Amino acid sequence: MRARLIVGWLLVLTMVAAIGYAQEAPARKLALAEALDLARRNNPDYLTFVNNRAPAASRSFNSGVALFTPNVTISGGQSWTQAGTYNLQGLSFPTPQTNSTGWNLSFNYLLSGSTIANRGLSAAQLHAADEDISGYRTVLETSVRQEYINLLEARAQADLAEHVVNRAQELLNLAQARFNVGQGTMIDVRRAQVDKGTADVQLLQARQNVDVEVLKLYRLLGVPAPEPPHVEPTDTFPVVEPTYNQDALVAQALEANPVLRAMRARQTAAHWNTRAAYSTYLPSLSFSAGYGKFSQTTTENSIDSTTTPPTALSLKSKTSGTSPWNLRLGISLPLFDAFQRNTQISQARADEANMQQGIRARELQVRADVSAAYLALLTAYRTIAVQDNNRAAADEALSLATQRYRVGSGSIIELLDARVTSETAGANYINAVYNYHKAIAALEQAVGQPLR
Repeated sequence: MRARLIVGWLLVLTMVAAIGYAQEAPARKLALAEALDLARRNNPDYLTFVNNRAPAASRSFNSGVALFTPNVTISGGQSWTQAGTYNLQGLSFPTPQTNSTGWNLSFNYLLSGSTIANRGLSAAQLHAADEDISGYRTVLETSVRQEYINLLEARAQADLAEHVVNRAQELLNLAQARFNVGQGTMIDVRRAQVDKGTADVQLLQARQNVDVEVLKLYRLLGVPAPEPPHVEPTDTFPVVEPTYNQDALVAQALEANPVLRAMRARQTAAHWNTRAAYSTYLPSLSFSAGYGKFSQTTTENSIDSTTTPPTALSLKSKTSGTSPWNLRLGISLPLFDAFQRNTQISQARADEANMQQGIRARELQVRADVSAAYLALLTAYRTIAVQDNNRAAADEALSLATQRYRVGSGSIIELLDARVTSETAGANYINAVYNYHKAIAALEQAVGQPLR
């Protein structure tokens, strides 16, 4: 049993030493501003939204150009046919060899209600794409801030775990010293050793959690995490009493929330889509013009029977000309299309009405989210003071229990209980501080803008 205990402690101490050696590598310093910049330039989900803007911009440009410019087409070609024969009722007739070339230039212009409505629709879709980009950028930045705070919290918990290890080592030294002078028992030493081993394991887990949070952060940034994942956040966030006004925050959120702004832009696009559906009842004006040239060379082989002997003749003829300008101006008015336009308009109006209801539902959600986040922030701030008092009381109790055990008036059980209470109070205080920062980040996400 003792051999197993010794081997187990050797393994634990080896792992702790390995982690300590790994952490000697210089940590990469990372500021929040740098993290946000990396995320904007590399996050694949955000860049997907950015890429979607180019087609929307192209459609908007094309719809504007289509109002004033015609479609221009130039075509040309050349054909060659080999000389041959064809049979008709048992008689053979020669076919000449032909070589033809030609080209044509045409202009076509169409102005309709759909052409006009598509200009507004494509502009609204471009605005919606811009709002989608802005909205996801806000969501991304808020997520990066939250994960940055998570990394700070994990490092604070790791520092606390290291402090707990030092306390456990001091307790082990004290128990060993009391045993050496005959004032303690080996049971106290073994309990102190187990407590020290538990603290070592918690330190290992805390440091692993730091590495995990680094990996999560860099996944959001869209770049590989450094190897080993030793990153030191350089920004700190003060704890100040929140002085926000709830009604002002709600009003600000209804105006600036990125999801709401994107939905309103989509609603505008849906309105233009309805107008485009109605425009199918309007007449269309069309204009076309064309001009071209052509030429054809024919080579026909024959026999001159007037000569002796008969000789072969090759007769060539060339035809060329110009396709003169042709102009056409027309107007068309759709009368009946088996009620297809009615169906299209009905669907467009339903989509627009659904979008309006979606906006209304989202506004209610934003109001609730902002109010809930604001109340959570107030609670988190008040919790910090309570946990700070608890931490101070637990530290004082641990100090008294240590003194009592040192002079022999207290037991090891009492001291271990006081140490666990102090450790728990310290962890709860760290959680309270970073819950406050997370509450601010959640409120910023609900509002849609940074608040500090």
